[in-house]
Amino acid sequence: MVTVLTRLRERKVQMGLDRRSSHDSFMLRANHGRGRQLGAGPVRRCPSAGSAFKKRLVQVATAITAHPQHSLPKACDDWADLKAAYRFLSNERVAPEAIQEPHRADTRGRCGALPVVLVLQDTTELDFTGRKQLRGLGPIGNGHGQGLLQHTALAVTPSREVLGVLHQQWSTRITPPEGETRRERLNRRKKTDCWPETVAAVGQSPADTRFIHVCDREADGFEMMQACDDHHCGFLIRAQHDRWVHGRTDKLWSFMAKQPVLGQRRLDLPSRHGQRARTARLEIRCAQVGLDAPQGDPRFRRPRDLWVVYVTEPRPPKNVAPIEWMLLTSEATRTVQEAVLRIDWYTCRWTIEEFHKVEKTGCRLERSQLDDAEDIKRLAAMVAVIAVRLLMLRDLAREATDPDAPWQQPAVLQRSVPWLWIVVVARADKKHPADPRTLTPREFWLRIARQGGYLGRRSDGRPGWSTIWTGWYDFMWMFQGAELMAEGPASPPRCG
Repeated sequence: MVTVLTRLRERKVQMGLDRRSSHDSFMLRANHGRGRQLGAGPVRRCPSAGSAFKKRLVQVATAITAHPQHSLPKACDDWADLKAAYRFLSNERVAPEAIQEPHRADTRGRCGALPVVLVLQDTTELDFTGRKQLRGLGPIGNGHGQGLLQHTALAVTPSREVLGVLHQQWSTRITPPEGETRRERLNRRKKTDCWPETVAAVGQSPADTRFIHVCDREADGFEMMQACDDHHCGFLIRAQHDRWVHGRTDKLWSFMAKQPVLGQRRLDLPSRHGQRARTARLEIRCAQVGLDAPQGDPRFRRPRDLWVVYVTEPRPPKNVAPIEWMLLTSEATRTVQEAVLRIDWYTCRWTIEEFHKVEKTGCRLERSQLDDAEDIKRLAAMVAVIAVRLLMLRDLAREATDPDAPWQQPAVLQRSVPWLWIVVVARADKKHPADPRTLTPREFWLRIARQGGYLGRRSDGRPGWSTIWTGWYDFMWMFQGAELMAEGPASPPRCG
């Protein structure tokens, strides 16, 4: 046993990894392509960082990845590792952008293989209320809480496959001064500026790919639409303002309500905000509309022509708020099929809400005991990459209705993870061992989920990311033991 533990330790040291999990580092650093690998991208050399930066980043990220639900003191092996992690996170020369740069570059590479990529934008509040020693926070919520605003651009496919983070930024809410004039307000940075700023930071899409920025009501502004035009991207924004249209002859909601119903569709709504999952029956209207320019804003003088998809739920269940979406888009929408596609794009926004849940609930970002907001930003930059990976893992366990889907093909799994891992997972269930050659990605991750406590009953739904991660941690040690045995154990000493 001493020999095995020594060899395990030497193997990790040779790989330059933290002493907890070489496999998690492999997944973190693997340069995966579209639908082929599950890692979050290699850790490349940044222009402002050398090999020490790269090595420390891998070590800290590996410790967090091995135990995303634990605090840093619990995630690190010993006091020396913990001190090194704190030094890294408090290093003023390390920018959050440098930490994420390799992952962002790989995400753009994956986007380049697709005709359409949805860039989901959203802002969430990181709540550190009660942490009086934490410097650099601002007001959140109703103004009595303290924390940071985190704005993320998450790239996904129209089928909701997570590709990665394209941009993230953190800020504090700015309280407008009393008596502020309109000119002063236009010149001052506002909370809503993060939307067009993110469009500019993401930039133009790769050749043969079109980025569509999908945003909620806070992004409803001519600044956001103009930013998409400037960077040759499309947009799909849920409207917030009932603007004048067609030369002040009508209002947006009134005009769209007069349009004929093109068709109906059923939409499965997940459980959220305290409401049960349900199926809504929607009516769809669409039209090309000329939005009048906002009055009093010298930056915009001309009206803007765009397409509008108006979604309503005429007969919602009792005591349930009906669905009503007014979707503004740059993409031509003339038929009911095109309108349904835009609706599907908008529902992909739920993916970024899951991403925030993984960051906060799974990785417990808001429970960090760091004492400076800049340190929190560096930690959040790493946690975001880990959250992407967790979503990728769970997506492989999705329901499989198409036998030709990628998550039904054993070859996809064999390209994604080492063969030895597949063998271990296939044979771990003693009552129902599987043939490793026929194990699909879905079966692979369902077996891992069962190790984490997933029962797989009809009423259980698909396994959650937390369950998958619990099972993955158990299998991680099995993988390491199997690799050591595959190298060939030393012969026992002979007596006499």
